[in-house]
Amino acid sequence: MRTRKIIYHTILFVFTLATLGACRSGQNTNKGITVTIEPLKYFTDKLTSGKIDVNVMVPMGSSPASYAPTTSQLMAMSSSVLYVQVGHLGFEDAWMTRLKELNPEMDILNLSSSVKLISGEDHVHGDHVHKGGIDPHIWMSPKVVMDFLPSLKKALTQNFPEEKKLIEDNYLLLLTEVEGIHNLFSNLPQGSKPPKFMIFHPALTYLARDYGMEQISIEYEGKEPSPQKLKALIDQAREEKIDLIFIQEEFDQRNAEMVRQATNAQLIRINPLAYDWPQVMKNIYNLLSKHLQ
Repeated sequence: MRTRKIIYHTILFVFTLATLGACRSGQNTNKGITVTIEPLKYFTDKLTSGKIDVNVMVPMGSSPASYAPTTSQLMAMSSSVLYVQVGHLGFEDAWMTRLKELNPEMDILNLSSSVKLISGEDHVHGDHVHKGGIDPHIWMSPKVVMDFLPSLKKALTQNFPEEKKLIEDNYLLLLTEVEGIHNLFSNLPQGSKPPKFMIFHPALTYLARDYGMEQISIEYEGKEPSPQKLKALIDQAREEKIDLIFIQEEFDQRNAEMVRQATNAQLIRINPLAYDWPQVMKNIYNLLSKHLQ
């Protein structure tokens, strides 16, 4: 099955490469941007007032760890002068070299190069590996977003100089919005020990680091927990009175549900890949401010 999948993607890539070569023989003056996930489209749309087409490679409901692009997505990317990547997502590790081959004149902005990353040993996360143990979920911390927004503004103004004033004006508005959410998290209640919450897949690592919390992952080394690990998590939740468990919409919630039933914790679905980044972050803040008191 894996061999067939590799052959399919190789054929797709070769076909698309040939098709794009034919397309470049004509004229294409509609410059666009490609991003890996929806939250990056939100930041880009806000900076450009939606005046520039933004192509998203990993659609809603798909895993950025294992998704393979369609021919239509690759065709849409052919008009992009800029690719904005998170850095270290499984999709990017697998596809960025080939995407650059498809569009060699396209600039690539790696947002991870602007931030202090959380890393360790290599971790296997289900069907993918985070090389060097680097956690890719940098957009889930307002503090980190403020760190990479200047790089995004610079890349946009360099590639779309005709929109420089618009982008710079919008940058101040977007930065104010992100700073407002940063201030909310900065004012979360703090005790003698870092407040703790549980989550199935550790997508809030940067949020926990930057705002003095502790994230406890139910997923263990990228895999569902063993019965022994699950029991230890239940015991910990009971002992430390952890009453909030986050689970991402694309994951199976059975193990999280078992912890919830055994501890009476509240199980809350979140979607870190949603387009409306401010609403996602405010929702998480509201839940944390309620449960971490």
